[in-house]
Amino acid sequence: MSLGLGEERLREAIRRYNRAKRQKGLTIDQKPGCIYGMLLGDEVKDMREDLEEIKKTLRGVYVSVFLILVGLVLDMALRRMGVM
Repeated sequence: MSLGLGEERLREAIRRYNRAKRQKGLTIDQKPGCIYGMLLGDEVKDMREDLEEIKKTLRGVYVSVFLILVGLVLDMALRRMGVM
């Protein structure tokens, strides 16, 4: 019987949770309170990575728009001076 994606994720989270509980030296803030807390932490980490990717894309868009505007201003200025 093959496991579904959700069941496999839950089993992996249970294994990681059990390993985390056995580790010594973890503070309260670092140790997950339950398996679902660990899954939620995974989701938050994934969302942070997605957010960083979106930020990089937006920076590229902003730079592109800025360069287009600078090009348009230069084009208009050169046309008024009669160079073009």
